[in-house]
This record gives sequence, C-alpha cells and structure tokens, in this order.
Amino acid sequence: MVSSMRRRLVCGVGALLATAAGAATLAMGAASASTDVTQPAGITVPGNSAGAPAVLVASLEGRNEVSGGAVAGQALELIGIQGDTLSYSVSWRGVGAPTEAAIHSGASGVDGPVVVPLFTNSPAGGSASGSVTVTDSALLTALRSNPGDFYSELRTTNSPQGAVRAQLHQLTHPVATSGVAALQESVVVGAQIYACTPQPNGSFAFTQFGVDAHLSGGIHHTFVQPAAGPPQWQAPDGSAVTGKVVARNTNGAGNIAELDLDATQIGASSGLLAHVVEVLRLNTVGGVAPAGTCDPQATPTVNVPYQADYIFING
Repeated sequence: MVSSMRRRLVCGVGALLATAAGAATLAMGAASASTDVTQPAGITVPGNSAGAPAVLVASLEGRNEVSGGAVAGQALELIGIQGDTLSYSVSWRGVGAPTEAAIHSGASGVDGPVVVPLFTNSPAGGSASGSVTVTDSALLTALRSNPGDFYSELRTTNSPQGAVRAQLHQLTHPVATSGVAALQESVVVGAQIYACTPQPNGSFAFTQFGVDAHLSGGIHHTFVQPAAGPPQWQAPDGSAVTGKVVARNTNGAGNIAELDLDATQIGASSGLLAHVVEVLRLNTVGGVAPAGTCDPQATPTVNVPYQADYIFING
C-alpha cells in the first residue's frame, strides 16, 4: 500500500497546499514503482442485442457473502428489463461453474429469498446470458425503482449457499448492445489522499485532496487537479475519462461511499475507455478520512489505503 506522507509546512495555508501537492506526487511515484508489472485484465460483459435494454448492474464479490463465499470470486452482471422480460448477462472468475444464479430480495449482509431465478444449470466457460419471464409487475417496478433492496448471487458446488453476491445498482445511461458493454477493473494498490485544511470554525480537519490508485488492466486513477478534481481514469493505450458524481450510496462504517459518475471523454478516440459513458465505484473497503481535528504542521497530508471495484459502462 502507499505509505502516509508526513512533511512539515514552511508557513500558512498556501505552503500547506504546496506541500500537499508535492506529497501527492511522491505518492503517485511510490504507487507506480510498486506496479511495474503487467496487471491482470478485468472482467467484461458483452453487449446483448437480443435481450432487454440493460438498466441494472451488479459487481459480485465472494467477500460480500454473509458466510463462506469464494475468497477470490468475482463476477459482473448486467440486468435488462422490458415489459415482462428480464434479461441477464454475467461473467465470472475465481469460482467454479455456477450451479445456480438468481436475484434475491434482501439488504447487504442479509440473506433473503429468491425472487427471480436466472438459471439452475452449469454453463460452460466463464459467462452466461439469457432471459426469463417475470409475471409479477410489482416486482419489476421495485427492481427498477429500488434496486438496492435486491441482490444477485451465484452459487457453485463448492459454495452451495453462495459463492459471490452483490446489491443491484441502477444505470443512468444506455448500454452498448454490441462489443463490450461493461468492464470491471479492481484496485491493485490505492489510497485516498486527504489534506489538513482550515474549517469555518477555525479548526483544521482532513478533507479530500486527491486519489492515487492503480487498477487491474493498467488503469491509473487520480484527480485532474489536486483538491479541485475532477477524478480521472487513464488507460495505458491513451484512452481516458473524467467523472462527475450523480449518485452516492453509503457502504458501512469505515468505508468510503459507493459512487455513480457520468463520464466525459478526455483521451484517445480508440482504446479501452474510449466508449465509456458511466463509471461506478462499488464494493468499497477503507479509504475514510481520519476523524477529528488535525495539525497542518505535523501532518499536512495523509494517504488512506482502500479497495474498490470500478465498473466502466460503454454506451
């Protein structure tokens, strides 16, 4: 992980910000040095022109299971709804062939009943897609309006009570129906960067200054401008996007919020991120700013390690 930067200020708030900028640069260098190896590719879900338009996404992790779960298990799933048809496309890794996939009613950390069975066979390969008919119109309305009340889950022979799961999240952009519809890349090493800044009451507290994260697939995640933002993601092939937060969900004490962001293209016209219209930060762990007051001379900045999955939606 990127270590915390501790550097004394020369004087005043101006010097604080200058020092914080330098600390952020050093943090990026340290992270880069620790990731000079080829990063694994992410999980992709192909577009589905035959299915209902995708309106929901789930980033499934083994650690989200209430008990058990596949330690290294991950999956990415798109859900489409049109009329009484619910379509799904899901890809997985780190687990055996699923024996069952379903949508359940229930909050995070709580097991709930199946409300939409997706499949009960063992598909070959690492992905599956299909459609089911849902005659309960109230259920379909609830899935659209309150997707966070439901979770998707894959079960396997080794994890019959659940291998990977995740709450559903609503998408705000149309999703590509050909090529790659969604890509998931996870934080390999990363930190949320906070600066000790003056508050209206005259005290000092840590506030967001930046982020420095290296994701699988070689994507680098930073702020365009320290303290001011916006967040950006840069791929090795030159494609890149910035993001503007449109929705924020709490994700438990000690974890930074989950985010949904509108994406704006700022890089090459072709490449890994060249068609991204939306970015979601899900499955967050850690990264919360230290609570209470701080001393800008003793600790001008602090880097707090975090983990997250980033889902890039192609339009």
